Amino acid sequence: EWFSEMPGAQLNNVRHAVFHSNSLRGLEFTSTKSSDLKKVAVIPRKIVLRVPFSDDRGMDSNAKSWDTDLSCKLWGECQKGKKSPYYGYCSLLTHGANLQESSESYPSTAPDALRHWTSTQRKWLKQSEKGKKLLEVDLQQQKEWRQKYDSLGLVERDGMSFENFSWAMEAVHSRAFRGDFGALDAGEGGPLRKLASLLLPASALAFGYFYATDPTMNDYFIPVGIVAAAPVILTAIADQKGSKEAVMLPLIDSANHLQEADSVIEYDPAMDGFVLSLGRKCLVKEVDELGERAQVCISYGVRKDSELLLNYGFLRGVTMTGIEMGRDRNEIRERLAEAFISRNP
Repeated sequence: EWFSEMPGAQLNNVRHAVFHSNSLRGLEFTSTKSSDLKKVAVIPRKIVLRVPFSDDRGMDSNAKSWDTDLSCKLWGECQKGKKSPYYGYCSLLTHGANLQESSESYPSTAPDALRHWTSTQRKWLKQSEKGKKLLEVDLQQQKEWRQKYDSLGLVERDGMSFENFSWAMEAVHSRAFRGDFGALDAGEGGPLRKLASLLLPASALAFGYFYATDPTMNDYFIPVGIVAAAPVILTAIADQKGSKEAVMLPLIDSANHLQEADSVIEYDPAMDGFVLSLGRKCLVKEVDELGERAQVCISYGVRKDSELLLNYGFLRGVTMTGIEMGRDRNEIRERLAEAFISRNP
């Protein structure tokens, strides 16, 4: 309702849906016509969280990094509850906790990402050299996030603990798009900027792991299911210079991941919004008790197992069949560790 009530927002033959017996959340394409694949959604710029993007390596040591800036902004909007113009988007990320005044923390957006593993679970990865290196990378990431939090001023940290900051960083690295948007602030850059391939670090909302195939369907492909949302990080194809920004796009980042997906996201200054168009490779056939449906997927590129486990908490092709979701995550993580070790000795 929040999205549909926004002036300029459009949904055409796409809606939020659940798949795999209510275990996988994502987007459903409701039409059977190829002509309806274009402009399935328009996201008004005014409901897009955004900050200037800059490479941390080229920044002044005292400057705030783009992900720190966006994380602080996201946390601040979540804390406003329904007073925030982004409250519907925040509600998706927090499972509605942002609308409860008593909430001091929010559910993890990637509960099986390596940062959440216990010391006992982390020992499973020490059986391989690549597993040991991954554990070192995880510790370095946590150290860098702590340094970024400690660099904030007292006012910025007021009401935001390190745990709160880490929650926001996880969400940002799950969903942020980077692009040379140029026209967003009337700067240099030309009219329409087509965005397609990935750029930023990968991490994702991952509450379950699902692997759907149908060898009889040539037009459908194998997705890695990510409950709630999978990231699409974008690079701009433009012939003129423009400002670089990191943005978080409601609805679009609710699409699950499919490496082969041929989606296109454009910023259209005439509409002052981001437009999502799909190709046939974006559609995945889903058959369950609700019948046959088409799930919408978007690719975020080729990612190594180490990156997926570090930030997403899932691995391609590893399903959680037979594991009851919502219970102790030990069994889930043990299966992930076994798969990682077998593929990465």
